[in-house]
Amino acid sequence: MNTIIVFVIITSICVVNSSVVKSTKNADETTTSGNQEKFAEVKSSKKHEVYKTFDVNESRVYLDDVLFVLKNQNWTADEEPCLERTLLMLRNLQNFTLWAVWAWDSISSEPEGILYGNRFQLGNFDECMRAPWYRQHPELRSQYCLADIVLERTDRAVKKATDPFDPYESALNVLEYQSPIKRPLNRLTWGVCVPAVCAPRSVERLAGVMLARSHLGAVGLRARIAVSDSCQRADEPLRYDELFYAFISVAACSVVITLICTFLTYKWKRSAENNFKHQIIKAFDLQTNASKLLNRTDQGTDVMYGIKFLSMCIVVSGHQYGITNGGPVSNGVKVDEDALSVAGLFILHEDIVVDTFFLLSGFLTAAALGKLARMPNIFVLFFKRYMRLIVTYAVVIFYICAVFPHTGSGPLWNRAIAEDTKPCRENWWLNLLMVSNYINSQNMCLVISWYIPCDYHFFVVTVLLYWLYRRHPRVGRAAAVAVLLAALATPGVINYLNSLPAIQMFTYDFVSNPRGPIQFHLTYIKSHTRYAAYLIGFLSGYIFSRITASGNLKEISKKWSILGATLSLLMMTMMTFSGPTFLWRSYNALESAVYAALNRPVWAGSVALLVMCCSLGHVPLITGFLSWSPWVPLSRLTYGLYLFHTTLIARNVYVTRNPHHNDIFDNLTSCIGVICEGTMAALLITLFIEAPVLNVLNLCLSPRSSEREEKRADVESNHTNKVTDKRTSESGYLEENLPSTVYVISSKM
Repeated sequence: MNTIIVFVIITSICVVNSSVVKSTKNADETTTSGNQEKFAEVKSSKKHEVYKTFDVNESRVYLDDVLFVLKNQNWTADEEPCLERTLLMLRNLQNFTLWAVWAWDSISSEPEGILYGNRFQLGNFDECMRAPWYRQHPELRSQYCLADIVLERTDRAVKKATDPFDPYESALNVLEYQSPIKRPLNRLTWGVCVPAVCAPRSVERLAGVMLARSHLGAVGLRARIAVSDSCQRADEPLRYDELFYAFISVAACSVVITLICTFLTYKWKRSAENNFKHQIIKAFDLQTNASKLLNRTDQGTDVMYGIKFLSMCIVVSGHQYGITNGGPVSNGVKVDEDALSVAGLFILHEDIVVDTFFLLSGFLTAAALGKLARMPNIFVLFFKRYMRLIVTYAVVIFYICAVFPHTGSGPLWNRAIAEDTKPCRENWWLNLLMVSNYINSQNMCLVISWYIPCDYHFFVVTVLLYWLYRRHPRVGRAAAVAVLLAALATPGVINYLNSLPAIQMFTYDFVSNPRGPIQFHLTYIKSHTRYAAYLIGFLSGYIFSRITASGNLKEISKKWSILGATLSLLMMTMMTFSGPTFLWRSYNALESAVYAALNRPVWAGSVALLVMCCSLGHVPLITGFLSWSPWVPLSRLTYGLYLFHTTLIARNVYVTRNPHHNDIFDNLTSCIGVICEGTMAALLITLFIEAPVLNVLNLCLSPRSSEREEKRADVESNHTNKVTDKRTSESGYLEENLPSTVYVISSKM
């Protein structure tokens, strides 16, 4: 009988103990595989520890799991303060104390939406950073940190999944899947709110514990966690430095001087005096400089106004799409699906539009030089072209270095400073020397600025070739042919030797880190791989200037004009949509090399054909639309818009608090806003800084003696040449040849 009683008691104890263990989550299940052995040792050393039971409505066991794991990790002496504050926060959280609940509430409890491309788990940044009691209770201050996590499976897949989205297969197949757009679904960035005393290594520990108890810890994924950015604290706001005050001072002085000179010019309007002092003051006059934006040229190329501005709008839309989708989006998988649609194919190779600006720049250079009776001093041309490019460029770089860090805040704001402001503060001088696309391009200030040194290099080399042609026609022709053939072949040869894709596409790896891909540095931004479009533009402009020299601007019949314009549009469409097909086609080195060599020259030639058909003939609807008067001032502001628009887009991304739901209408609305704001910024820079500086420069480089020589030369030429010579001598090489607006991504123009 006693034996039976003892057996019943032992059986009851075992049943109760089994029930407790069942109700408590195993510590092994809340960790990644890398820590399982460690916790096995902890368990063996604490065999007799009694686990707590909990009710269905009780949440303390979750915190007990976290506390257990944290306390049994190997914390160094330097990390002890962080451990103590974290444990204190968790215990107060169990008691539902406000300060602890406030901090924990700002953290996403576990990742969500990563299978749908929602990489950024940002929590509530403002809740973490702006608790009401931080000033009165500094010991309770927290910091916001970003942990970058890469998930890796620890087992080997039995076989490669034919359909990663098969609902009855493992979700690991989706995490490992990459679409042709190359968006990784096994990476996430997690925002955590931790005590202010915690170092990055301690934050990584906490993120690992939180990740292990989430649904992603159920299959023993290995997590590589890194906190590479400095954490943000509420008690450490960004201080205004000398650069900030210097920029504000320069901007204020420019505005004051311009307004004073505008007033004086208005006051002296009826005065007959036109001495050097009056000319200097007039150089700052707002009304005079604004009126120049509305002036049309007599070149017969009015369609260029519309082409230039509309191309810039395409560039902005591409950057809006790319930069936005490189940041926090909640529907990344849907975005990638849309990118492979017919409309999406246009965006993937939309960078080809930049060659429109190279074409226009070369065209206008040739049109101006071709009308000159004698070749001007080429070094003066180089200097004036440099100044024409550098003024607005320098203002934008100064703004990014001095003011941009103070224009926002957010979970990703430290990355904005690291990716935009820091490279500019370190490498601004490379940009101003026009060598940033060759030297230290991995840390280039303002990624899209690669176009500017390219444009300047093209201008210098092309003017030298033209100067050689004017001096020694045979040698000049031979040199021009050799350079053109080399420019056509170089991109293809480099692509072939390095086994590169046919084009640099706007896939996720590029839009999220444009400085990263090797192709960006080898072929996309280098002058020697982009020269062909500019040369085609120069040859087209030279032919155009020779035709118009006869005074007959309507030599192409309407029939042939329409046919030529149609062919041009078809070729541009074909180049735009054929490039992205290389995403899903098997790689062929020779095919990719040929396409890389020819796709940009073909595009440039198509645009040149459209310009010639509209300017030397008449294409109904297209000619009138592209020559519309409002395009005139807008086209003259495209350079400033180009330089400034990515700063506006990037700021909107960096200040975001939650993942953005991407859709076409929202992108369109944002794009229109960026165009309007960027154009307004370009107008202010033009009126208050660029135009006055260039006007003063022209006055200083045009002494009275040279003016008399120009007048004598003008008498010997006809009226048309006289007007052209005067404009060219004053502007360096055609006032309207804007540094042909460029493109990116976040680097285009």
